[in-house]
Amino acid sequence: MVFEEVTLKHELLTIEDKKILEDETFRDSLIDSMLKHIGSTDPILRDNLIYSNFAKFINSGFIPQSKVHNMLEICLDEKHLFYKIGEERTDSVFTRSFASLVVALILANDDGRNIDAIRLLEIKTAIIEYLDKEKDTRGFVKDKGWAHSIAHGADMLTALVRHPHFHITLLSDVLKAINTCLLKEAVYQDEEEERLIFAVEALLEQNLDIKTLMSWIKDLSFILKKEYIKHGQTMPFYQSKMNVTNFFKSLYFRLKLMNPDRELLECLENEIHYWFKKSYGTG
Repeated sequence: MVFEEVTLKHELLTIEDKKILEDETFRDSLIDSMLKHIGSTDPILRDNLIYSNFAKFINSGFIPQSKVHNMLEICLDEKHLFYKIGEERTDSVFTRSFASLVVALILANDDGRNIDAIRLLEIKTAIIEYLDKEKDTRGFVKDKGWAHSIAHGADMLTALVRHPHFHITLLSDVLKAINTCLLKEAVYQDEEEERLIFAVEALLEQNLDIKTLMSWIKDLSFILKKEYIKHGQTMPFYQSKMNVTNFFKSLYFRLKLMNPDRELLECLENEIHYWFKKSYGTG
């Protein structure tokens, strides 16, 4: 049985841990209902109740691994992570965005015994495809709450990198995905670039070489330079420049605290200074 939204909201507001642990039929119905309504436009139901309880159930180990496996398959399917992908400014974004948060939760709580290296590669491919195809980059939506697709996608990317079976050979795919997010035709307003930095931190935890990171920073800046040379001060260029330079500034201070490599910090300083001078002609 799948609950309707009103019934699901009531159940989640009055739920007791004991019932989740002892009543398998109720637990499965509740989870199936939460997945069905994961993209509800009611922000209390979607964010405060469905997502928060998914986090509680998964983090606490309340859900058997067989059910978690099923949840992962559902969240990655065409009716969830890829639901009406490519639409902009429609309510379908809530389904995609909150499905990505559940994928992130499942990855973050897996110790490598349930998701093997081959399956992780498949999940990586889905995540990269999703971040490439997502067009609705809104953060907070009036009356409907957080969409935040890029921030939630960044959480998914970070959880992927921190998974036990992630191999550093996949780092180029992760860095390209970050590029894709930063170069979308939108200016982020709700700290999306901050969330993307967690993926870089996770790569550093996986022993990402400093020289490789510096090369990526320079390459990302060079993409902007080529766009400017080819098209000039277009709106897409301006939007990308804003995202990239804000990302560089945030990354600079985060790295200064966690990894004070002087050469790396100077690399970021140089790119930040270059774009400041390019924009304002002084400095």
